[in-house]
Amino acid sequence: MTPMLNERVPETEDGLQGAYIATVYDEMQRHIRDSGWLSEKIELLLACEVRAGSALEIGPGPGYFGLEWLRAVMVAAPGARLTALDISPDMLEMARSNAAAYGLSERSEYVLGDCLRMPFPDNHFDVLFTHSSLHEWVDPVAVLRETHRVLKPGGRFCIIDLRRDLSKEAIAFMRGNINVNMRKGFANSVKAAYTSAELRRLLEATPLAGAKVEDIELGLFLTGVKAAPVQSFN
Repeated sequence: MTPMLNERVPETEDGLQGAYIATVYDEMQRHIRDSGWLSEKIELLLACEVRAGSALEIGPGPGYFGLEWLRAVMVAAPGARLTALDISPDMLEMARSNAAAYGLSERSEYVLGDCLRMPFPDNHFDVLFTHSSLHEWVDPVAVLRETHRVLKPGGRFCIIDLRRDLSKEAIAFMRGNINVNMRKGFANSVKAAYTSAELRRLLEATPLAGAKVEDIELGLFLTGVKAAPVQSFN
């Protein structure tokens, strides 16, 4: 018999704030990068043709995911650029420092703002992606609608996050590989995460309905393309 899944418990309305949290989170994300686990997620982006142009990353935290993506695509796509939007000034400061360490400051921009009301014009970005931020969105339907708004027609998007129905073995593995000071936060993130079925229902209220949603080994994955407007020949 499948065990009963607990109801979702929202985590935060303010993101990860404070210099101490940013420092600890940076250490955790650097460990994840150095262990090769980020590269698996980058491969998901590349497989969905998120590999060129002007990119928006939502919730970059200390910036490693977007910077690894940019480094992976810049040889084949020398015009690729990254804009990252975060609600935390301390995370953005950390991300800018990491971009400098990568030698990618001139190709990246870090913007303070709320993904509920993105400070960008319509039809602006070629691609959009985010890793481990979906479960923190206060109003995911609003963010998904904003995703559609800021993407150019034909623009591709990829959202990768935890899911609440992870196995006990997967949760234990992930807890064992993060900073002890972040383990309570990780548990709260799992409780706040969505299942693939819940995410599909959220999508039904957005212009992105019908996008591909699937379970992956340690989370869930949403990807799709913003449809081009239908041309009228009348």
